Amino acid sequence: MTRPVTPRAVGARADFAVVPVELRDWLEDTLGARIDQAVTQVGGMSPGPAARLLLSTGRRVFVKAVGTSLNRFTPRLFRREVEVLRQLPTVDYRPSMLASYDDGDWVAIVLEDVVGTHPDLDDDTVLAAVRDVVRRQTAELIAAAILTDEPDLAATAVRWSHDIHGSARQARDLLPLWWLENEADLLTRISTLSHTLPTESFCHLDIRDDNLLVRPDDSVVVFDWGMARPGPAWVDEVLLDLHVVDDPEFDHRVDTLPSYDASTQSAEERSDAVTDLILTLGTSLALLAQGDSHGLPHLSDFRRRESTRLLAGAARRLQLG
Repeated sequence: MTRPVTPRAVGARADFAVVPVELRDWLEDTLGARIDQAVTQVGGMSPGPAARLLLSTGRRVFVKAVGTSLNRFTPRLFRREVEVLRQLPTVDYRPSMLASYDDGDWVAIVLEDVVGTHPDLDDDTVLAAVRDVVRRQTAELIAAAILTDEPDLAATAVRWSHDIHGSARQARDLLPLWWLENEADLLTRISTLSHTLPTESFCHLDIRDDNLLVRPDDSVVVFDWGMARPGPAWVDEVLLDLHVVDDPEFDHRVDTLPSYDASTQSAEERSDAVTDLILTLGTSLALLAQGDSHGLPHLSDFRRRESTRLLAGAARRLQLG
């Protein structure tokens, strides 16, 4: 049994009581029962409510919802997640989507309820179980034909590079000295990252402890597909290990990543791509942390903390700083 842990990402969620009457009525009509209780859940950075609902029949379901009044960007992520969930195969390590709602403003997703706790990724046994599920899912999604309008990770990296090149000189005080002393070389690495991110699988791209649950029987569940898009087969496992990115243990884990049949890179090429990915993400988060948090009061602090860790990992791997 895992011990309760506080996830890396914990925002300020609205209470379930904020959902419009029309959405609540839809939930009760769709689920065929009255909502007797709504227990707010923690984790993640969405400002919308996420709650386990107890129905008058004794049934439990999980619902998350958001409207543009809470955050103008999050409904789009929910719509993407609905699109993905409709296509994902049914497996024991993903909760099934039971229904979805979209009135053009509010979007809601109803999932089967999962009883569990967020994993302690510092527990070797728990981490091994999570890693096994991430690898199973990667192997499964290499062969899955998931269609979305979202760009692949390589195209996303082009956008990151453009934003960084446009902001880096105006935000020099936000970046560490070693970054500034090697700016030209680092910007080149960031510019070429997109060429090292092959499209080999459909990827979750948000594998963190707050998007994972461990059931009482120690089985692992993966949820929250709002960031998903095509990318390299190795990327979800690398994201899992970002909780130790500032430690040499991360390098060992990168060196022992599995090779999938779809893999098109050598181990050395993959290692360089990982380095450039964490460099780019760390730089991007440092710049974003100074911008508008769009009604998410804990987002900037989360971005700063993650940026510090990611850039520490990049500096070690590049032998800078």
